[in-house]
Amino acid sequence: MSESNHATPFEAPDAAALAPLFPGYLVECLIATGGMGAVFKAVQNSLDRPVAIKILPREFGQDQEYRTNFVTEAKTMARLNHPNLVGVYDFGEADGMLFIIMEFVPGKTLFHSAHGIAIAADEAARIVIGVCQALAHAHEHGILHRDIKPSNILLDEQARPKIGDFGLARPVGTVLKDGETIFGTPHYTAPEVLKYPDSVDARADIFSVGVVFHELLTGRLPAADPRPPSLIAGCDPRFDAIIRRATHPSPELRYSSAADMAKEIGVVAAAAATHAARLRAATPATGGRPLPVRTMPVASSGPGNAAGILAFVAVAAAIVIALLIVLRNPAPPPTDAANATPLVTPPPAPKPLPPPTIESVQRPKPEPEPEVFKAKPVPEAEVVKVNPTPVVKPAPPPMPTFDVPGFLDKARSITRQRAAPILAAHAKEIAKNFSAFERRVKREVRDLDKITRGFVETKTEDNLEGWRKDGNRVPKSMELPGGDWRGGRGGFGWGKDRNNGFFDSLNTIHAEYLAKQQKIDDQLEVDMLELSSSIYLLGLRKQIERLTDPNEVPSVKQIQAEIETVQASLKYFIALMRGTDAKAARAAAVAPPGDGTDKNKDG
Repeated sequence: MSESNHATPFEAPDAAALAPLFPGYLVECLIATGGMGAVFKAVQNSLDRPVAIKILPREFGQDQEYRTNFVTEAKTMARLNHPNLVGVYDFGEADGMLFIIMEFVPGKTLFHSAHGIAIAADEAARIVIGVCQALAHAHEHGILHRDIKPSNILLDEQARPKIGDFGLARPVGTVLKDGETIFGTPHYTAPEVLKYPDSVDARADIFSVGVVFHELLTGRLPAADPRPPSLIAGCDPRFDAIIRRATHPSPELRYSSAADMAKEIGVVAAAAATHAARLRAATPATGGRPLPVRTMPVASSGPGNAAGILAFVAVAAAIVIALLIVLRNPAPPPTDAANATPLVTPPPAPKPLPPPTIESVQRPKPEPEPEVFKAKPVPEAEVVKVNPTPVVKPAPPPMPTFDVPGFLDKARSITRQRAAPILAAHAKEIAKNFSAFERRVKREVRDLDKITRGFVETKTEDNLEGWRKDGNRVPKSMELPGGDWRGGRGGFGWGKDRNNGFFDSLNTIHAEYLAKQQKIDDQLEVDMLELSSSIYLLGLRKQIERLTDPNEVPSVKQIQAEIETVQASLKYFIALMRGTDAKAARAAAVAPPGDGTDKNKDG
């Protein structure tokens, strides 16, 4: 039983008061307490090894049936020997309290170490593999845990997981007695534990492990965020398929054993590690692609044409004087140096000879003043002409050369070849289920009295014909293409007792075959999710790795958009595999389901 489910907390005795009850042990301190008892740390004197002693409340020891089950289960768990299971050394009764002596694990629980934190995918996989292997060992010995959750998984000093607290454990196939309370932890407990507690088997523990795996990868419970972990945390999408299968509502569609789940996680984790190593090897130490080296243009500094020495000297002298003036009276630089006109004139020369002026520096030719009187034209100083630097237009960026549409078409074609047998098997099972449904319905109609039968047979055939055209699918409602089967408020054959149970029987038949159809559709989803992860998305990611040219960034974005669309909508992927073009498949994936249309009809 879960500690959180017990009504009143257990009042643990003091370590000193407990010591006389265990003369072979040195009881050191209380570790934890809860509704299911208290755990003390102690040292076994004979072997000088640390142990954990769990004391159960006295009322458990007073229940003879519980005592019998406790002894049976303790003996079974003591026979378990696995590195990822907390070992059981001894059990018994002391002063009316049942106790169990276990391996002491120095460290924290997985809950205390990783609650609300998304840990690295390889670490999450390693922990869950250890948990699965431990559960497989327990299941082989006929023991279910029934309360797998982070707080019941300990991490030792090497961060190895160890499953503890088998307080809810019971032998496989144990029948729940009338009035017996069903315990567990919300969000971790498999749905069948609450609906069909008598039929619970190892797949209930597998469901809980799948929830834990999702939580480790994302830091969130599936109930809080049901999106695939790859969309939340960016992990390998093949983990999505594993978690989806482990936590499937139908036990028949989960892993048949924890060992199978551990094996598949190991395969994906190894492939993901290889993929990451290749990326690290192909990526520079800076963490990204090297940027293209860009050089700045260098301007030449020679004069544009041959000028006289005096002009050249005059220009140089003018520049020197102008610099001295600017340094003495600094001013902000002009915004357009090419078209700027000097605003500073040199001071009067102290000597008779006038100093060189800056008039010899090239400047725009002044506009002629209005002619008021004629005067001799003043010859202008020879101007040094400088050819302007030609403006070089930047070359357009190179266009990507990779054919993304062609690549996606080829990738879809290859994946469709793998999907064809899956879709064919699904269609065959759907048709087989509908044929059985049709036979049962017609048999019920034949049992009606002659007065009612004729009209009902016509309506029956109309409806069945419509459902055949709708893909041999059992409808969600019996009131589909042919109209209401009852024909009126009183139904067919009112007043005759033999027809009164007709609609009840019809509803029972409909519910039975609709449930079978749902299981067939669920299996299709599981198979197609695995196919999308292992074939299609994997191929797209490998192509992204090959597109290392910086000019192919647009191509990479297009392929990444396709990856995200497939991850977000399994319906989109199934529509692609059925041959629908991408645009129509994308529209179908976001369209709301119509009345009477099964959610899986279009993928």
